[in-house]
Amino acid sequence: MTRRILNRSTLRFGIAMAAIVVLLLWVLGAFRRGVIHAGSQPVPEASASGLATQKVGFQEVSAVTELPGTIQAEQSASVTPRVVANIVEMRVSAGQRVGAGAPLVILDDRELRHRLEQAQGALASAEATQAQARSDYQRDKLVFDQQGISAYEFEHTQTSLKIAEANLHRLQQAEKEAELDLSYSVIRSPFAGVVVDRLANLGDQAMPGKPLLTLYQEGRFWLEVNVPEDLMGHVRLHDELPFHMDALGTEMRGQVVEIVPSSDPSSRTVVARLRLRSTRNVLPGMFGRLLLPTKPEKRLMVPAQALVRTGQLTLVDVVRDGRVERRAVQLGQAAGEQFEVLSGLSDGDMVAVRNAQ
Repeated sequence: MTRRILNRSTLRFGIAMAAIVVLLLWVLGAFRRGVIHAGSQPVPEASASGLATQKVGFQEVSAVTELPGTIQAEQSASVTPRVVANIVEMRVSAGQRVGAGAPLVILDDRELRHRLEQAQGALASAEATQAQARSDYQRDKLVFDQQGISAYEFEHTQTSLKIAEANLHRLQQAEKEAELDLSYSVIRSPFAGVVVDRLANLGDQAMPGKPLLTLYQEGRFWLEVNVPEDLMGHVRLHDELPFHMDALGTEMRGQVVEIVPSSDPSSRTVVARLRLRSTRNVLPGMFGRLLLPTKPEKRLMVPAQALVRTGQLTLVDVVRDGRVERRAVQLGQAAGEQFEVLSGLSDGDMVAVRNAQ
């Protein structure tokens, strides 16, 4: 009985070992035919025979530093009322062009007119009082000169005239102020320009310090740029400098008209403003890049005809010992038909030159 159990265990162990061996042979490909086994093959080298070459070297290039800036209107205004009143009419909307002095907002003027009428009534009464006081003065002066009244009585007449004249002058000023307040019920444009945005609606209460709309003067813009302190030597008043407008896809020029005589301690920059020569299709808030020429520098340059573009890579073919070796390079700024090489090439390398791909 014991021998029979031992034979069965031995048989099971042998079957298990045989299965493991078969599985290993299958994984190793012993049962697959027509499989090409991995191997190593030499990479064919391209010959440089017949290729035009050019030496890569350092060249003196006029350096240009790009500084971001923003288009600003030279003259802009936030229109606010000078009196408290309800808005009865808004005559403009965003984007509308207006002339100098054109009415923009109409306010309810009933209370202002009532104040003017009160001031005019008080002024009329004061004029009558002053006329009576002057008549009394002229009469009493004749009597006083003839010693018909005492000096005390004549002095009282003089005082009454002075009080009447002072009161008349005060009410005349009050009438002018009431007239001026009434004129503020029609809010007019301070200059010819374009409405940027309307900040109030019909029925809102206007009050001093609360903007109703904003506008800017059309046709007069400048590019405002924060120039680093170490580059201020390259920016002078009245200089003509180029800048690029990305939104318009064009290069423009502007004249330096203002340099703020103070540096921002947090960014170490100075604000410079360039007046635009052309304002066609330009809007406030647009982005521009000032192209500031700086001192020429020596840079390693490669011709554009030596570059091969492959996806996101820029490659060049370096010729060495009659063979071509392809390298990836990192480029910097362009200068005409050449590009600055930041990495991938060394001074004296020979590169194959052909049409850019």
